[in-house]
Amino acid sequence: MTVGDVDPPHVRPLNRYTDVLRARHGDVPDFDPLDGGIEARLLVLLETPGPVSVSTGTTSRDNPTGTARNLTRFLDGLPLSRWDTVIWNAVPWRLPRRGGKLGRPTRMDIEAAAHDLPALIALLPRVQVVVLAGRVAQSLRPVLDAARPDVTAIAIPHPSPTHLAASPAARERLFGETLRREIAVAIAQEAG
Repeated sequence: MTVGDVDPPHVRPLNRYTDVLRARHGDVPDFDPLDGGIEARLLVLLETPGPVSVSTGTTSRDNPTGTARNLTRFLDGLPLSRWDTVIWNAVPWRLPRRGGKLGRPTRMDIEAAAHDLPALIALLPRVQVVVLAGRVAQSLRPVLDAARPDVTAIAIPHPSPTHLAASPAARERLFGETLRREIAVAIAQEAG
């Protein structure tokens, strides 16, 4: 991969997937070319892209947000390299702002995302674990289980600073040793 190459071979199939989504839903950030793309063993499924993801054009742990910093802290605690991971959103298109705040996914958004998820999972043949961050991502678990029953799905709290500040238990779950061990065991079992 060359410096500045935003569509290298390991993310190209994923970015073609985003092109299809853009045609139907509007603004959809690309996958981060610094992550593992189709080579990833762990998929982190967040909820929706924030304004920074839309402005940078990439769903990335490097975006300058508190959620990205917390996600990086979580991922850095796992026994995986960055190349082993890929980050995406359950509802991957930008939602309209409502009342000056970020839009929340509607039932129709979630149903559309559920329809699109199997195509994404098919592009990630090496994925062993899917981390479902937050309620919206967790609501897609039945679709994930049907599309890839061989994959281990693990629910985690959403890494947004607001959510973690409101719930010390969520903070402990996200950054605690129990969750790290659970993911490490799942990766090891799938590899063995």
